[in-house]
Amino acid sequence: MNAGATTGSAGDRSGQVALLLPGMTLNSTIFPDLGMPVVAPDFSDLQLGSDGSCAELVEGGMSYYARLLDGTLASSEVWHGRRRVVVAHSFGGMLALRWLIDHGCSGLADIESLVLIATTAGPMYDRVGVRLLRVQDFELRLGIRFLIDWWNRPAVTRQVKRMISGGTTNASPVDFQKTRIESDFDLDMAGWRNTSWQAMRSYRIALDRFDVRERLQEIKVPTVVLHGTHDSLFEIDVAHDLSHRLPRAELRIVEGAGHALPLTHGPVVAQAVTELMET
Repeated sequence: MNAGATTGSAGDRSGQVALLLPGMTLNSTIFPDLGMPVVAPDFSDLQLGSDGSCAELVEGGMSYYARLLDGTLASSEVWHGRRRVVVAHSFGGMLALRWLIDHGCSGLADIESLVLIATTAGPMYDRVGVRLLRVQDFELRLGIRFLIDWWNRPAVTRQVKRMISGGTTNASPVDFQKTRIESDFDLDMAGWRNTSWQAMRSYRIALDRFDVRERLQEIKVPTVVLHGTHDSLFEIDVAHDLSHRLPRAELRIVEGAGHALPLTHGPVVAQAVTELMET
C-alpha cells in the first residue's frame, strides 16, 4: 500500500495547507500548483488481499478510504496548525464528502473551505453515464450499473490492466502534467497505467454503495463546485444537484472542460482556492 503524503511549500501562503484528493486511478499531478503546502495521499498502489479486496473495505465502502486518509493526516506535520482547504476531484470528491460527514467536519476534518471538481454525492453507479456521442447539444450516454459486476471481476480487471499497461498488473506512476492528455479517454488510459489492478478493483468496491445525498446539509463550509460542460462521465445536472444540497456551495460551470478539468483548466481551480482562502 502506498498511502503516504507528499508536501510542498510557498512563502506567502505557508500558513495555509491544501489536501489534494485526485480522482480514481489518478494522482496529485493532475492539480495545478496552489502556492501552498499540500498533503497528497496516493492510493494508486493499494494492496488488499489477492483479489484487491478485504472484509473491512466491503463492509465500510468509502469509509474505509476515509480511515486510510485519517492515518495520513494524523502523521502529517503540515496538516496541523494551518488554515485548511480540501481540493478534490471525482473519486476524491466522493471521499472528501464521506470523510467530512464521518468526522462531523471536526478534528482532522476541521477545514476552512472545499473545492469539489467533477464529482457526485451518489449513487455513483446510477449517476455516471459514459458519453458515447456528442453532436452540438445532443449527447448519447451509456449507464454502467448493469456492467459493473462483470467489469469488476478480478480476472477481467487484471486482463484489462495488462492490455493497457504493456503486460504488467502493477502501478507505473504517471506525471500527468508531463503526459499528453487531449481527452477524457486519454486521462482514463493514463490512469490505468498509473494504478495497480488491485487498487482499481478496490476503488470500485468502495464506490458500490456510495450515496451521501441526504447528509450533505451537515457540510457547512464554503464550497465551490466546478464542473465542465464536456464532462464525459457526469452530466451537468449531477453538479447542480450536488451544489443545491450543500448549504454554502457555489456552482461554477466551466465551458469546454471535460472530466480532466483540474489538469486542463488548472487556473480555474487555483482561482477558486484563492478566493475561498482569502475570504
